[in-house]
Amino acid sequence: MANKVTFGLSNLYVCTYTVGTGGTVTLGTPYHQRGAVSLNLDAEGDESSFAADNNARYWSHFSDNGFSGTLETAMFDDEFKKQFLGFRETQGGGLGQVKNATKPAVCILFQIEHDETASRCILYNCALGNITKEHSTTEDKIEPTTDSLDFTVTGDNETGLTKNVFGADSAAYATFFTAPPAPAFAE
Repeated sequence: MANKVTFGLSNLYVCTYTVGTGGTVTLGTPYHQRGAVSLNLDAEGDESSFAADNNARYWSHFSDNGFSGTLETAMFDDEFKKQFLGFRETQGGGLGQVKNATKPAVCILFQIEHDETASRCILYNCALGNITKEHSTTEDKIEPTTDSLDFTVTGDNETGLTKNVFGADSAAYATFFTAPPAPAFAE
């Protein structure tokens, strides 16, 4: 039976995305970032059109420039900040955010629940922004705040893959979060 609806986000992982001198893509060991709240993706691209024969849309084309998105978690942990955002330990035991830090290209992995079976998704060659956090006073009840992080998905330059989705019956499903699939097409 096919899935009819989507709900739920869990199992958020991030790994490095590295392209070697021969063009071979290597994905690093996935890091589990707990507390996934939401992940949104917006398609990036523009429409080009050409008018002729008194028709404003005689010819039309949409460019596909990947995605931009926002990832929201309960709180990004210190290890995530060090591995993927360039934070550094400081004297006295602090953790400092470094201006213009070098950040690695990454893949974002996550699981989406459906009415029948879950699917697992990977976003290739992503650039991470900075964490946005709102701090507020506690009033009559405690309400947790969340961390948000903007990102862009460029995709794999060789294959053009930006997003890859695996169902529970796929070969990569069982090892998805320990050995994520590199961007490649079936032979």
